[in-house]
Amino acid sequence: MKQSRGLFDLSYRLGDYLLMVIRLHFLWFFFVLRGGIIFGFFPATATVIRYFFELFAKKPLPAELYSWFKQQTAKNFWRSNQLGLLQMAILLLLWIELRISSTFLQNAFLHFGLTVLFISGLLISFYLLPVFVRYHLPFWVYFRNAFLLMIVSVPQTIAMILGVFLVTFAATFLPILLFIAFIPLLLWPISWFAYQAIQKTELLTNEH
Repeated sequence: MKQSRGLFDLSYRLGDYLLMVIRLHFLWFFFVLRGGIIFGFFPATATVIRYFFELFAKKPLPAELYSWFKQQTAKNFWRSNQLGLLQMAILLLLWIELRISSTFLQNAFLHFGLTVLFISGLLISFYLLPVFVRYHLPFWVYFRNAFLLMIVSVPQTIAMILGVFLVTFAATFLPILLFIAFIPLLLWPISWFAYQAIQKTELLTNEH
């Protein structure tokens, strides 16, 4: 009897989480489109990460998800776009420099340096919005803290990469995930391991 009840509770929780992920997925798409795609992407993504952070911290979750999502995207619209678009511009510039280096300059040392910078920029991107969600900081300090987290949180960074690959791999076998749950599933490992990295650094900071 207890075993049956345990299975029922597990099934109920799994169903609840699945429904949450599906709702977040469609809300993300709605607010991305509402923001004109380019200007909707970063506020909507930051809002999903914020939801996960509150879930991980076991805080009370919003009863009315749509209203909360709308409020959060409006609140974070300007700053999340400033951070995200600047980071995207930096990555695009580094990518162009890489293409120029490989096609025209063909300097191995320069190409290696640009490759390291580009990969570092991608990894910093994993932490940028989580840092933004967690703290209220001066603009450039978000980039500095994201960089420092990337440096000191190697296991979490590797776990993020593996998580992203696993979710993407799963979506190739279950294409339905792309349409109903892909974005929250993709952001889940990024959010979880960024949250762990942030908590670890906060604990070390408090100890000193």
